[in-house]
Order: sequence, then structure tokens, then C-alpha cells
Amino acid sequence: MERDKFDNESVHAVVRHKGSKCPVGVVRLVLPNRKSPDRPFPIETHFGRKFEQRILKKFDFSRCNIAEVSRFAVSKQSLRQIHQQLISESLDRDPGVEPNDPSQLLPHISLGLIAMLFAISKEHKVEYWYAAMEPSLSRLLTRLGIRFVPIGPVMDYHGRRQPMIAKVSDLLDNIRRSRKDFFNLIADIGGVPAADVERVRNPSNYQRIDARTY
Repeated sequence: MERDKFDNESVHAVVRHKGSKCPVGVVRLVLPNRKSPDRPFPIETHFGRKFEQRILKKFDFSRCNIAEVSRFAVSKQSLRQIHQQLISESLDRDPGVEPNDPSQLLPHISLGLIAMLFAISKEHKVEYWYAAMEPSLSRLLTRLGIRFVPIGPVMDYHGRRQPMIAKVSDLLDNIRRSRKDFFNLIADIGGVPAADVERVRNPSNYQRIDARTY
């Protein structure tokens, strides 16, 4: 229900609970405005004066290849409602069995949303991500192999948020090394360049090429 002027310049994604079709997670990617590249992103409007320029300069991005991850949210209320629905259905079928609590799926829902961001970025030629992130979400993503770099202090913006940046290809490389299962999910929905998918899934082909070359 929340809307702002950036919605028409964004691509939105949703993760649904497979059984009930209920939406449980959403995210949007605010795309670069290539006709008016100086148009500030939301993060720049709210945090820009606090950006650490020495860190930003390490990222070789342009106004046309960076986008902003925002409205990243997982609905615990929806998960609770789904759980109650599943309990009710299971009591009708087998009173002695209680279904798993869908809240245990929180990390998986987050991974699904991130995977969609990779697919959107590939389609729209986005190479870098901005994000204003809750510290708790940053810690969760780091545990999942997704590491953003802080570019400013934690500030009050719809709660405690810290401005961050990441290079999409660096995130993919780290996921490829540390989380093959997650990398395959991203590849399956079209978020990985075809050559990288081939390199991971058929490494022997590249070993033979290297042997012939050298």
C-alpha cells in the first residue's frame, strides 16, 4: 500500500508461500534513470551528506549502472497466519501431527528475494547495488554469504538503517564459492551470466580448454 515517486522507476518482486499462494516477502530495485542520470536515489537523498567518499571511490560505478535495493521485507504476520491455517488443516487430516512453523523459512525467503534481485539486475544491466539496511538484516545476509560494504553511519530512517554498497559480480563470486545451492537457485531463475553457469556446472570443460591453450 505504500507508494512513492520511485515506484514507476522500479522493478518489484514478491515471494509467495507455495501452498497458500500468500505473499510473504517483497523487494524492489530502484533502477537508474538513464535519461536523467543525476536524479538522486532515495538513499542519496536521506544519507548522502554522510557518505564516506573514500570508500565510495573504491567502487567504479556510474550513474547508469547502479540501482537501489529497497522495501526489502518479510511478513512475519503472514507467516503466522499461514501457520494457523496449516494447523487447522492438519487437525482435520491428522490430529496428532502439527506442521512445521513457516517462520523457520525466514532465511530462505530472504534468499529468494535476493535471487530475484540478481535476475532483475542481469536483465537491466545493473552492476552495483545501494541499500539502506537494518543492522539485523545485514548480519543475516552476511551469514548467508552476501556481504555489503558500509558507506556511512547508522541513522534513523524508518528505524535504524545504514547505507551500504555492493558490486553485483563480487556478491555472485562469493556466493559461488561459499553457497553452491544458493548460486544454483540464482542461476535457475536467470540471475547468472550463462558463461558463469557453465563454468560452475561443467568445470571439466574449462579444464580441457585450459590444457589445450597452455
